[in-house]
Amino acid sequence: MKNIVKYTVVLSVVASVLATGCIKETLPTGSSISTEQATSSSNAVSSMTNAIANYAANAEWGGSDIHQFYGLPSLCFQREVFGNDFTVIDNPYGWYSSEQQNLSLSAVSAICQIPWLIYTKLIANANDVIRMNADLENINENNKPYVGAAYAYRALCMIEMAQIFEFKKNNYTSKEAVEGLTVPYLHENMTVDYARNNPRMTKADYLVKIYESLDTAIQLLEGQAPLAGKTLPDLAVAYGLYARAKLYEGDYAKAKEYAELALASGEFSPLTKEQWTSTTTGFNNVTTQSSWMLCTRTSKESTVVKRGIINFVSFMSAEQSYGYGGPGAGAYVNVDKRFYNQIPDTDFRKLSWKCPAGHALESQMVLIPSQPAPNPDAAGYPGGASVPAYAPVKFRPGNANSVDYLVGSATDFPLMRMEEMKFIIAECAARLSNDATPLVDIVGTRNPEYTCSLSGLDLVKEVLFQKRIEFWGEGIVYFDFKRCPDLLQIRRGYEGTNHPELARFNCDGLAPWFNLPINGYEAQDNKALSETNNPDPSGSVQLWVE
Repeated sequence: MKNIVKYTVVLSVVASVLATGCIKETLPTGSSISTEQATSSSNAVSSMTNAIANYAANAEWGGSDIHQFYGLPSLCFQREVFGNDFTVIDNPYGWYSSEQQNLSLSAVSAICQIPWLIYTKLIANANDVIRMNADLENINENNKPYVGAAYAYRALCMIEMAQIFEFKKNNYTSKEAVEGLTVPYLHENMTVDYARNNPRMTKADYLVKIYESLDTAIQLLEGQAPLAGKTLPDLAVAYGLYARAKLYEGDYAKAKEYAELALASGEFSPLTKEQWTSTTTGFNNVTTQSSWMLCTRTSKESTVVKRGIINFVSFMSAEQSYGYGGPGAGAYVNVDKRFYNQIPDTDFRKLSWKCPAGHALESQMVLIPSQPAPNPDAAGYPGGASVPAYAPVKFRPGNANSVDYLVGSATDFPLMRMEEMKFIIAECAARLSNDATPLVDIVGTRNPEYTCSLSGLDLVKEVLFQKRIEFWGEGIVYFDFKRCPDLLQIRRGYEGTNHPELARFNCDGLAPWFNLPINGYEAQDNKALSETNNPDPSGSVQLWVE
């Protein structure tokens, strides 16, 4: 609690910033780095490319104290809050209350600016590498894996931006002029004039640009050894991104093909129960995670770690004393109770959350024990008994250190796991041929008693349910909710719900907040967006009342 108290003075000020979006940042169109500097040595190119990964892990909101801004993991957390199976309890430290309650989602709110600013900065960094290495015919062989990684990282951001900002028809907001529009194309040779009149592209047209970037990435990455650390995409990740894009497009045959290519291009295996539930390395250390394909990495020297409470572990982990999501501030994350109860006890993934007292799994829970305070200015950790029911223990603090944020928050975070490819294959097999075999194969590694005799859309829905269990907290399933509103809807209001009272929505089809407005300041600078932004979804859905 001592680490939290010093932030309370600025809390109300920052909350007003979130509601009004009074801070403006703009995207640069060029770079101060010369082509000669960038191509003269492989060290220059590797440094520029590693800067992409560094920003992905350490991005912060310059000039203010927005606590939801901590790189790509912060976007994954935000997407979970927008979903159905994840909730943050009511608390004075409720940084995500607006996202939960469908409030303050106007284009100029910080909530809408955060994903736009992080993605566009990552794309700008990737474009620096791409532009400075434009002559692919004569590229230095040592530069190929780095330039290929830049093309792939750009595609990753493009795929996620397209899905977040594409406006899809729904029953709560409407704007015919923007239906089916994604985002402007931010390429490596943008001029100021281009950037000031850069319209949103249709989904089909934008996918062409995504595939162009991925095709070049694959061309450069073929035959190249993966770069150390898994913070930059290799060939397997490029194929995995292709699979994601094809799934978004609805081309299930190609999505399945590329997911299989991704698995064939690396040495991966599904996480075991021991890896999943480890108190020291569970979902926090890529060197121990056999299934991870791409991740962010941090150390005690990382900016995001040094900030103490503005990082993923602070918000997500219930087993640390210094951040928001633990006993110090008490802003615990919870799994949706109904969703939790639908998971069989024989599935080891159910150990991702603290079970209620007296539950059949109570003896199997592996929790971090109590720890004394490391210094007089810090707080001790009271141990597993302090973790409330339904709180997550999936993402452990680094090295099981619950009291020292320089250790506990110095963790890695998965951006792509091989299990995602398995679930893409399973969904595509279900849609194309009613084949449940791929689903049984992957879920059987989590639940040895699992069988499935479903077919048609019931089988597809089962695939998505199992995927929701697998990737809870990782920001993956958000895209399935937006892609498949006929099969997945927001259903937070029910008898016995553990969602906060002001977040209990039951949506008919797609929830309107899945059509997030583009950063309003970008729309001010880019006249092509002045009349083509998504409508504000705030307050458009009535609350469920028990």
